[in-house]
Amino acid sequence: MAEPKELLTSGKEDLLETTDIVQDWVITNLFSLDRLIQYGLAIMGLVVAFYISQWVRKRFQAPVEGKHLLLRQLLYRLLRRLSFPLILVLWTRLAMFVYHELKIPYVIMNTINDLAFAWAMIRLVSAFITNPTVSRSVATLIWGIAALDILGYLSKITDWLESIKLGSDKDAFTLYDVVSSSLSVAAFVWLALTTANLIERSLYNNPNLSVSTQALLGKVSKFMLLMLAFLIGLNMVGVDLTTFAFFGGAVGIGIGLGLQKVFSNLIAGIILLMDKSIKPGDTIVVGGRYGRVNLLSARYVSMITRDGTEHLIPNDELINNQVENWSYSDINVRLRIPVGVHYNTDVKKAMALCIEAAAETPRVLKHPGPVCLLKGFGDNSVDLEQRIWVSDPMNGCANVKSAVMLRIWEKFHEHGIEIPYPQRDLHVRSVDEAVVKQFVSSNVAVGD
Repeated sequence: MAEPKELLTSGKEDLLETTDIVQDWVITNLFSLDRLIQYGLAIMGLVVAFYISQWVRKRFQAPVEGKHLLLRQLLYRLLRRLSFPLILVLWTRLAMFVYHELKIPYVIMNTINDLAFAWAMIRLVSAFITNPTVSRSVATLIWGIAALDILGYLSKITDWLESIKLGSDKDAFTLYDVVSSSLSVAAFVWLALTTANLIERSLYNNPNLSVSTQALLGKVSKFMLLMLAFLIGLNMVGVDLTTFAFFGGAVGIGIGLGLQKVFSNLIAGIILLMDKSIKPGDTIVVGGRYGRVNLLSARYVSMITRDGTEHLIPNDELINNQVENWSYSDINVRLRIPVGVHYNTDVKKAMALCIEAAAETPRVLKHPGPVCLLKGFGDNSVDLEQRIWVSDPMNGCANVKSAVMLRIWEKFHEHGIEIPYPQRDLHVRSVDEAVVKQFVSSNVAVGD
């Protein structure tokens, strides 16, 4: 059995040997002359990329006016975000080309190039993704792929995914096909949505198009781009699109049964946009509620009422049910205010005061002007009706009625015009004498 002193000496020798191996590896792989040169080139690339990116940021400030404003803002934003990593990518690519021609290994430059390219991709994607969770997920995925490529495991994982086959031998496809097709479709769908949003924003900034035309073109372009992105994404990974013909019947049945309401709303939305019966900004009345149309979606219409409640009304309800559009052909709306005066009142003077009160209310239109009509002779009052016109019903109808009635009330008080209370005439046809005698005797007793 070895003595403790011998064991200690042997442990020290093993530790020294391990230390020498690690030191040799570090010197050979990290601090050799060619690696130090690559470190220097990388540092120079960082400095060059920093100063050029600063110049780009100052040179390409976001424009606030001019032609093609939206496109220029997008281009300048991308230049400002991508200038640093792209310049670093170009620098490392140039260094890798020189090293390749000299037949010298360039592991460090290749690693930095992969990291810079991943950084550029992350900044490009984050420029269009507003959701922070999705943006972080995409960034994590890109960094993970870059790390696997740098460590040399990406090709091994790819081979392992390709070795797992799904389906029969004739129509087999690998797990790699599933993963790559999913990522490809997701990328193209995201690109289609981003492009569709840019198209919608450019359409909304075009003063030559009506609001309904802008909404129609925006929805149609989004639908077409999504369909095209889905098909291109599948085709890019080698999926035979002709195989979808076998599922045509099943898809048709599914659409007819499960998606009937969805497609009904989609078609109804296109009809609403094409016939321009309802468009953003209109004031409509649906189901006893009135409000302003805020948005026309592929599935619903967003209507905001005066109390701030937003109602999402399916498009087919607006097609199949009766809808009042207060601003379809004319934005002016007439409001009626009932007014009652005493029978002893000078009716002509009361009508003139009602018209005068309405004319003094700010939101009441002068043309067509307010009028007051004698509507009938009621049980308790002479019934008048004050009619006024407003051009902004979405700003409220009850408030302008209240303002007019308050002014009428003030003028009636100034001129002594009475608004009567309800009156009832009591006619006594017969009286029971016994009841009268009892009533009189009780009153006499109380008086005593």
